[in-house]
Amino acid sequence: MLELSTVWRFERLIIRYITAEKRYRKDDEMENRRTFIGKAALTGIAGIMATKTAPSFAQSMGSIKVGQLGLGSHNFLGRLLSPPDDMKDKVKCRPYAVWDDAPGVAEKLKQTQRFEKVISDPVQLAKESDAVHVEHADYRRALELARPALEMGKPVFINRPFTSTITDAEETVRLARAYNAPLMSASSLEFQPEVTEMQVFAREKGPVRAYEAYCPEQHFTWMFPHVFNYAHAAFGGGIESAYFTGTYNMDLGKWIDENKPFGTSLCILTWKSRDGQPPMVGMNHIGNYPGSFHINAYAVGENRTFTAGPKLFDYMFRTLHDFYVERKIPRPYEAILEQHRALSAANVSRLTGSAVSLDSLGGDDAVPYSEDIRWWVVRNFLKAPK
Repeated sequence: MLELSTVWRFERLIIRYITAEKRYRKDDEMENRRTFIGKAALTGIAGIMATKTAPSFAQSMGSIKVGQLGLGSHNFLGRLLSPPDDMKDKVKCRPYAVWDDAPGVAEKLKQTQRFEKVISDPVQLAKESDAVHVEHADYRRALELARPALEMGKPVFINRPFTSTITDAEETVRLARAYNAPLMSASSLEFQPEVTEMQVFAREKGPVRAYEAYCPEQHFTWMFPHVFNYAHAAFGGGIESAYFTGTYNMDLGKWIDENKPFGTSLCILTWKSRDGQPPMVGMNHIGNYPGSFHINAYAVGENRTFTAGPKLFDYMFRTLHDFYVERKIPRPYEAILEQHRALSAANVSRLTGSAVSLDSLGGDDAVPYSEDIRWWVVRNFLKAPK
């Protein structure tokens, strides 16, 4: 029998769902790409009412089951079973179920990352899991894959670059708010200790007039978010425009396997004026030449370089753990949306050859995509070891 406190939380969940469902019924009728989810949320609520039990995430907060949708570029959930030293015996979530639409991928992920099961239906995975981790490298499907879990009120992490279009990004955040579902999408650089140091530096030596940020990896949509988000976390929001120049690369094979001699990819971000001060200008560059993740900040009182340390993923691990276990949202949704909009503006600038205001973008504007991303990831993962 459920405890009264659990029943009370469960009843509140049902009320929130019914209220939100009525409010957004008209919006939902206008949505496209809805065939994927069917009636997932309705089925989930009906199942809860029929069994008279609270959702799994409300029953057992001591062992959160995290389901993964798709193969991506990272092994975040695999780290749950080999955590940083200071997190050993403290981990309260585990890799539970995995799905992917490429033959053989989910089965190998189950084996290598020690998931408990493969589930052939992504909606069913969302139902059975307490939280959902969207890694699928085709980020055009991010909203489609995240929607069922969001409508069930469950925490959802989406690997960068969050979504494809601005409309998809805004709809994803709308769902998170409507269903009280925690949402996270971030670069690991946003949680490095240097971010706090830069914030202190900006207060004490600022205002910051300019910065230079570098990522030593060459891929437009996967790597620009590192430098954009690093600076955004350190210096705050208010990006006005983006201007792209230099090399454009979307082929992981040319960068990683063939080690082609790429030039730099450069994006100039200009911030809106604050308190009557001149706008801050940031030079964000990525490339496959030597260098460390860093930001070189130029303030009115001092110039200082901040370099990310060697344990990048340890900080991301702790943040993800608290997100799944405590439903703790690490970054404001406004930040996620602005960072995505900045990446979309960089792409429009690439196409037009001019600086692009973030406010000028429409819902169909998007970050670029290439099939080389997804299929390189799949081929690289499935190939036999040498």
